[in-house]
Amino acid sequence: MTVGIDIGGTKTHIALRDPQGTVHERVLPSDRWRRGGLFGDPENAERLVSEVLALGDGIDGGRMVVGAHGCDTPEHCQRFAQQLRSAYRQPATVVNDAQLLVPASGQNSGLAVIVGTGSIVVGSSPSEAMLIAGGHGWLLGDPGSAPGIVREAVKKLLQRRDETQGDDLLGQRLMQHFDVSDVTGLIYALSVAPEIGRWASAAPLVFEAADDGSATAAAVIEEAASELASNVLNVRQQGAIGSAIVCAGGVITNQPQLYSALKARIAVLWPEAATELLTDPPVVGALRLADDEESRHTTTAQPPQTPIDRPSPIT
Repeated sequence: MTVGIDIGGTKTHIALRDPQGTVHERVLPSDRWRRGGLFGDPENAERLVSEVLALGDGIDGGRMVVGAHGCDTPEHCQRFAQQLRSAYRQPATVVNDAQLLVPASGQNSGLAVIVGTGSIVVGSSPSEAMLIAGGHGWLLGDPGSAPGIVREAVKKLLQRRDETQGDDLLGQRLMQHFDVSDVTGLIYALSVAPEIGRWASAAPLVFEAADDGSATAAAVIEEAASELASNVLNVRQQGAIGSAIVCAGGVITNQPQLYSALKARIAVLWPEAATELLTDPPVVGALRLADDEESRHTTTAQPPQTPIDRPSPIT
């Protein structure tokens, strides 16, 4: 049995492939097994393995690959992998959840761009398992993410106020959404209770305002795409291999304006790159990585064959 797991901030997708090739899947809230952060409770790994075994229903476990949100360094990945191996008693590998995107798309190499609740660009090189740009969190960065889009929209509206440019359609909709009477009120509505969900909830309004002609909203989207494209170029310049750019995440998938702007910007900065949206769930990438590791392990484990003496051909 091959096991693939995609651990997100709010949900965990487990997929098992049995010996007959049938895939068994379960999606569950991450807080069903995770207490606090990934390393917040030493029994997190044991609870996750229990979920895997319950889904397997008695099938002998096999190699496991996990893509985990929150494993942002090789040291994090190795630490969680060791915890899983102790609980699972089988080979287990952990990568950042973004590293599932490229194999899930069927590509052998490339860069992953996740834009949803947060945003990050991840690649790898022969010498570095994880090359990253972005992923700094919604208060400080994460361009294009749901809360990041709202943060930058409010900043632009405040700039318009300071420059006495008057109301904007975007401002009207955000003021209505947060039930304030002016743009200044947005400062208090968003900073007194700086909660990620509260900020992110208004992100669709920015895209709707751009559709309806708001130049301010359109500028927010274009600047987010430009910053994401710069992060892609950053990871490439760090030595990442592959020219496939695979995008996933709730915002980039559901907001065509942002995806189109990002694709256009990458085409300018890196004409050879091929940008695409991921169509399969990322957990498919975990299963493919597990298959690749099993294949390499099987090949390495085979004993060398003793050569057989054969007569030389008659010429």
